[in-house]
Parts: sequence; C-alpha cells; structure tokens
Amino acid sequence: METQALERPADLTIWRTAPASAPLAQPERYHTLREAIAAAASALTDPAKQPWIITEEGEILSPNWIRTYLN
Repeated sequence: METQALERPADLTIWRTAPASAPLAQPERYHTLREAIAAAASALTDPAKQPWIITEEGEILSPNWIRTYLN
C-alpha cells in the first residue's frame, strides 16, 4: 500500500460475531485511513468484533490485514 493512501478517506465497518440479536453493522467514514486503522485497532481488542476497512480506492482490508499492519 502506498503511503499516500494513508491520508485518504476510508470507511470502517465493525461486524459483530455475536448472535443475530446484535444490530447490523453500519460503516463509518473517517477522514484518513490512519484514523480508520486506529479505530479498528481498538475494536480488535474485543473478540466479538471484526473490523473491515474499505479504502477510497476500493481496496478491502480484512481484520487479519489490519492486525498485520499494526504489528
């Protein structure tokens, strides 16, 4: 991923692995991919949450990609 992409907007959706009674996931728009990754990092502390990011270019970043990037 190019470093310029980190400064572009991105959408974060946090899916829940809890039973179907959990509310549907809604994407949240962040001004930068950096901000979306930071928000996803806090979601990863809860095993019932699975953050997915879609970049401005349409690239889909999975929870595993986010974990790898953060490490």
